[in-house]
Amino acid sequence: MKKFTLNTLALVCAATLGGCGDAETNIVELPPTIIDDTDDHNEEIGKGRLAIAAADQAVVHIFNLEDNSLVETITLTNPAEYLYASPENRYAVAVQRSFDTVEFIDGGLWQELHGDHYDQHTDEPVLTSFTLHDVKPTHYVPRGDKTVVFFDGNKDTGANASLSVLSDQSISAEKTIADHDFDTYMHGTAEIRGDYVLTTLRDSNTESSLPEHITLLELHNDHFHQEQTFETACPALHGSFQNETHIAFACGDGVLAIEQQGNVFTDYKIPNPADLAEGVRIGSLKGSAESNVMIGTASSDFYLIDLAAQDITQFNWQSEDDLNSVTYAFDGHNEHLLILDNKGYLNVFPAEDNWQLEERFQVFDNLAVGTKPAIIASKANELIYIINEQKVTTLDLHKGEIVSNFELNFTPGSAAWLGIAGEEDHAHEH
Repeated sequence: MKKFTLNTLALVCAATLGGCGDAETNIVELPPTIIDDTDDHNEEIGKGRLAIAAADQAVVHIFNLEDNSLVETITLTNPAEYLYASPENRYAVAVQRSFDTVEFIDGGLWQELHGDHYDQHTDEPVLTSFTLHDVKPTHYVPRGDKTVVFFDGNKDTGANASLSVLSDQSISAEKTIADHDFDTYMHGTAEIRGDYVLTTLRDSNTESSLPEHITLLELHNDHFHQEQTFETACPALHGSFQNETHIAFACGDGVLAIEQQGNVFTDYKIPNPADLAEGVRIGSLKGSAESNVMIGTASSDFYLIDLAAQDITQFNWQSEDDLNSVTYAFDGHNEHLLILDNKGYLNVFPAEDNWQLEERFQVFDNLAVGTKPAIIASKANELIYIINEQKVTTLDLHKGEIVSNFELNFTPGSAAWLGIAGEEDHAHEH
């Protein structure tokens, strides 16, 4: 059972800054926020804000991306180990896994349906009074205008896994949309498909914390009914992604793909390639909603998972033999894979061209050994932000050039872009 609390500090902030949401508000799922993706509208919606958690303190710093100025510093209950944007990018979701806590920061940029248009709001950021308390919140899986927070539970204490479904509207109302409790702990995940959620099951008699089966849940008001468990096993399951027609899960022996046609879901297994080294497995899946070829990662290597051809091949992305991936991400609309290599170049691969190299441009003269830059993508335009050590570099993907840099006076941890998205962010929802 989820526990929700009113954070004392948040109430103080609310009194000072003008409220954090009405606990009596009913959850109303508004239509997805859609903005025409033209230059005029991009000017109107602005560049947004960047929330950056301090690596060693319970604070999140929020910057105005129009001029890179600090807007506010928000104090959390515990340090944020992970920071994510809410599905429609109004809130920063501060996951404090070690403390069984998830807090929500209202980033202050949002829009409200008003007749035939949206009124835009620019408010001061504030820590809301809405908090989730459950054991080991780990996987955060946003899809469309909703997201799943998966809580792993705990083997040692006997706490079971659970999941919660949220939207920006439900966060504003300080409620979850629906919750589901499992009968054992597991390091699981979940994918939302309209009124369905495909999620993981673990045999409680096994030693591994990783699940090995997928089940189909259907939403009934504020809870779920289990409708189907798929026969095909997915041992050592870790990582998932979906496109317009398929949901895929990474397994120790390959990728389990599930095709949806209406309310019928059919599963099949794509085996690992024969040349995949022993002990190596694909542990993460990403991609584009419009592409049948997903990107899988195994150790430092990339793989192409072709759902139509039902095969997995190594993705030889390097234009030079001595290149390695330092970090990778996708642009704000998941249309381009972005790989930052060890020579400081950003390699850009468009989904519509089957992930072939489109552009490669230099961002850094050199990267210190052991550094792990973070790539944060805007959903309002074609800008991305690379946080490397204590510097934030802004890049324009369309122009292939650096726009600006600004320094941080703290050691950065996780980060998230907040703001009002362009229409493409909502073009492919289930």
